[in-house]
Amino acid sequence: MRSSNRARAQVAAPLHSGLVADRYQLLSEVARGGCGAVFEARDLAHDTIVAIKILQPGGFDRAAAARFMREARVAAAIRHPNVCAVSDSGTLDDGSPFLVMERLHGETLRAYVGRVVRLDAEEAIEFAVQMLSGLEASHAIGIVHRDVKPENIFLVRPKGCMPLVKLLDFGMCRGAAVHARNDVFEEELRLDRTLTRAGTVVGTPEYMAPEQASGRRQFDLRIDLYAVGVVLYETLTGTRAFYGTDPRAVLLAVLGRQLPNVRAIRPDLPVAVDRIVARALERDPRARYHSAAEFQHDLLQARTTLRRQRAAKASAAQRMRGVELDEWEAPTTELPSLRRMA
Repeated sequence: MRSSNRARAQVAAPLHSGLVADRYQLLSEVARGGCGAVFEARDLAHDTIVAIKILQPGGFDRAAAARFMREARVAAAIRHPNVCAVSDSGTLDDGSPFLVMERLHGETLRAYVGRVVRLDAEEAIEFAVQMLSGLEASHAIGIVHRDVKPENIFLVRPKGCMPLVKLLDFGMCRGAAVHARNDVFEEELRLDRTLTRAGTVVGTPEYMAPEQASGRRQFDLRIDLYAVGVVLYETLTGTRAFYGTDPRAVLLAVLGRQLPNVRAIRPDLPVAVDRIVARALERDPRARYHSAAEFQHDLLQARTTLRRQRAAKASAAQRMRGVELDEWEAPTTELPSLRRMA
């Protein structure tokens, strides 16, 4: 407990000193985790509000610090509306690394699903489409996220608008050597070789593709597309795709469990949605979508089909109500004449 309190005080030290890197005025603590904290701050150079993530002294090892700084470099390079923007990074006087990112207001997809359980189909598809947009930008510069999950998907909610999806936490990312284009990502590849041992599983078991869960090091961007498929399955059905009593049991489920079709749980969904999710979750990477753009294209077509089906049902229901109203009103027009006859 004493060491925990000491670590907490160390992370809070920049807050008491007021400034980070002689530029960011810390305002308040936003969140705290096991290895650090996030603060709201004012960027004095641009007079804007930002968020600063700081690792606590003694709360991280060399590998964690390397992943943290990798997140800063990679996220800063992506520059896409569906990726949380990182604008600066560095190290405090005590050796603690920090990164500066856009201040987001909203909640994670995990928190949202925890409240509503099962999402409306159109909403679930919209979230997946936005996730894929962010991943497409990441993949275009040779970066595989490796840890797409509801906790790393943030929903910003502008008033009166559909939530804007922001991908978080590129700390587990890996460069795709065949696509790497510059020195930044050559450095990322070198870091990855030092941080990941053969046979080590890196990521969150419930959202790993089979080739990732098996510990193989040869994988590509299709593991991210698989993870989006898992998230889409869960948001549509309200159930976890893979689960177990411990991480090993979850990995075995990923490698061996056959998922029921989405329409077995949600028969109201178009057949196209069922097929899309099934393809995204193929065990064989060669049978999956080969790009975020291809996956996104099919989802947009399915959303159009869904909207047409809903419009047709609404129109049919309206016509039926009109018929029922006519039948109900018809006798009332005759009642006065019947009374006069009586």
